[in-house]
Parts: sequence; C-alpha cells; structure tokens
Amino acid sequence: MKVIDSKNISYNVLEKLGEGSQGTTYLLEDKKHIVKLFNQSFNETESKSKINFLLNLGLDKKIFSVPLRQITQPKNGYIAEFASGMQPLSNLKLENVKESLAEWYLKTGGLSKRYNVLIRLAAILRALHSKGLAYCDLSPNNVFVSEKADLFNVFLIDLDNLRYKTSVVHNIYTPFYGAPEVISNNSPNTTMSDCYSFAVIAYEMLTLNHPLIGDYVSDGEPELEEQALLGKLPWVDNEDDTTNERTTGLPTFNVIPNRLLELFRRNFEVGLNNPIERPTMAEWFDTLNLANNELLKCGNQNCDLIYPFNNNKKCPFCGHTPKKVTRIQMRRWEETESFDIQTHEIKSSFDLESTVYDEILMDENTPKEIAAFNFLLTDIEPMQSLLKVEYLEENNETKIRLTPLNGVKFYISPRKGLADGGKSILLNTPTKIRVVDSTQSDKQKYMLHLKDLSIPQRVLTID
Repeated sequence: MKVIDSKNISYNVLEKLGEGSQGTTYLLEDKKHIVKLFNQSFNETESKSKINFLLNLGLDKKIFSVPLRQITQPKNGYIAEFASGMQPLSNLKLENVKESLAEWYLKTGGLSKRYNVLIRLAAILRALHSKGLAYCDLSPNNVFVSEKADLFNVFLIDLDNLRYKTSVVHNIYTPFYGAPEVISNNSPNTTMSDCYSFAVIAYEMLTLNHPLIGDYVSDGEPELEEQALLGKLPWVDNEDDTTNERTTGLPTFNVIPNRLLELFRRNFEVGLNNPIERPTMAEWFDTLNLANNELLKCGNQNCDLIYPFNNNKKCPFCGHTPKKVTRIQMRRWEETESFDIQTHEIKSSFDLESTVYDEILMDENTPKEIAAFNFLLTDIEPMQSLLKVEYLEENNETKIRLTPLNGVKFYISPRKGLADGGKSILLNTPTKIRVVDSTQSDKQKYMLHLKDLSIPQRVLTID
C-alpha cells in the first residue's frame, strides 16, 4: 500500500503496527517513520485542524510522536517519527511469560527499569498538566520505552486525543486503564483522569498485578470485573476491606516503599470516585524519586533483585543482608538569626539544619547517581545526574568515591561550615573520602554543596 501526503509525495507502507478507535498505524518502508490513517469519520478539515493543533503546541519530538506531514490519500492522516529501538510499556507486564518469573523480571530490567521509566513518564505528564493539557488515553500501549534493560527513555505516541483540560470530551480510554468517571460517562477526560490511569500503570508495572483485579474479581463472574473498573469494589491493597485482596504478582511490600504506597492508597481509596482527592503528577514524580532513592540491589549473585530497604532491611526474595548501608542525606544549609545579649544586636550566621528532607541509600552493591531533583535545582533538567557515589575498598578500609557528572562542580566543606577554620575544597574530579562512623564528631564529617556557603541551599551529607 502507498500513502500520499499533501504535497503529492508518496510513501510505501511496510506493515501494520496497530489499530485503535480513531485510526490505524503503519510502519513505512524506511523503518524510521510511521503513518497514522484516521477512520472515515475524520474529514480533511478536521484532521488538518488536529495536526495543526499538535504542531502549534511545540512538543519535544524526542519524547512525543509529533506529526511531521499530513497524509491525504488513501485516507486523512499524518506521518511521524518511529520509536526505533523502543518497545511498548505493555511488554513489561506479566503476560505470556515462558521462563521463571525471576528470570523474566531481571531480563526486562527489574525494579530499576520500572521505577526509572515511571519517573520519566511522570515528568512528561507533569509538564503537560502544567500547561493545562490532558493526554486523555494513557495506557501501556501508548507509552514506548527503551528496549535495552539499562536504558530508560520514554516516548509517547498516539497524541490524537491530547487537548486542553477545558475541552469536553467523553469516553476516551483504554479498557482497564480508564478512570471510573470516564468509563461511566459521568465526566469528561481531565488531568485527574490522567493521574488515575498513571496510577493503574504504575501499580501494574511494579507488582505485575492490576490494582482493581484481586482474587474476588478474577475468580468471580464477569460482572465483577465491570464493577471493579467502575470503582464499586475495594482495590487489592485496601486495609479496611480485604474482600478483593490478591495472591498473584509480586508482594506489594517487596517492591513499593511505604511513602509510595500512601499515594496508591489515596488514588484507589478516597480518590477512586473523587478525582480531586487523587495525587497529582507532581506528587507522583516527587514520591517516585524518593522511593527510588531507597532501593538496594541484592548482593547475592544468585538473586540480584532490587528491593526497598526501609521496608525489609534485607532482600525479601532470598534473605541476603547487606554488610553496610550508608545513608546519603539531603539537608538545608540555612541562614539563622540570634540575639546577642551583650551588644543587643541581631547576628546572622549559616548552619546545617537538623531536618533530613531526603535519604538516598547505598551499599557495596548499589552505587547511586544523585540527580538535580534532589538539590531542587530549577535551571537543570530534574533527572540529570550530578554526582555518582560508590563504595571503594582500599587497604582494608572502606571509602566512598565521589565522581561529579555532566561537568558539574561540587565543593566539600566541614559539616559545621568554615567557622572552625576548615576550607571548602573544589571537587571536579573523582575524589575518595573515608567513611566516618555516625558516633564521630561533626568536625570529622563533610558536606557537599554546589554554591558558596554564603548562599542558602540544599547540601548533601554522608553518614
């Protein structure tokens, strides 16, 4: 089959990729582009308007399948970039797995892959929502991710339903991923229905089980499934009503830290039928990052799975206990004021706040890269890694190697600042520091920072 664009240029179609409610997608012969052909219900005027709308949004072509050219024959449609080297997120679901669950899970990237992909998807949706845009048909089929297990790029396709949240559009959803109010046609798609769909995807990716399909539903009559998806039955991890609990997939406690589980509870309990109570994409992005910070890789070479340490204190899959866990803490370096009784003057000074805003856990098997997000930087892409932290055994002594990334420069200073005569040392190459026991004085400990100590900022301490 050939397709022809508005400038009468023809393209050869190689194969059919998929079919949805609004049209069919094909791969072109060059294997670099796809063509989306709308159903007959879309006339040329309507399809052109839709394409122009998407083009005028100025979306990033690296993460969105943005229309490049309009197709006029044999149907109306458009050409867009093909997600080369990527796969649908649905491939990370537990379906038709022939090998053991552990083997398949590791082969598909394990928990690390799933958390990093979800974080990036949350960042994309957060950016859309901040512009007042709703995606409207979020599902694992419309989200493409890197095929390689250790790559986490995300690419959104099928932008046809993308629109401003004030637009009234009903019944746009993929079965099992639509919000109850959209399925029942009681409400149009909104940013909060996007949030609901994201929560379903996230829970399913992490636990390998749909959040509303517990044993009661899966073992019962087909009508129960419909009731569950309409929000009329308890979700699978409801502590107050265990009617629909699950025995399939991965145990929640083994893969979801408590702080993240609280967001799922809000979404599928008070937020199930009350959209305004659901966590926003900004909350999902922040909490997924915090949850990801407390994941450790099991040191047992026969296991190698990743788990939330604060939940378990040891690997829940094989029982291996890490030798030593270091807590990398994010705190505030803040200006404080005090009243001098003798001079009757208010004096200001800088000091390290005691409050810990975030902890990043690390052990001998789990080096960590600390991103701009952790420092609350606004002028750098949130997911950009700034610093690599890893264990190093040297002369029977445990040390930590700090490696600045992406050209970022850090400073190392005494934990109490420069008041005790210490100096700030520029860190622009890999540097080793000795692990200091938590019982030792602050004078022997250090903090890492990006700015001069005369400026309030987030700093990193290693205890």
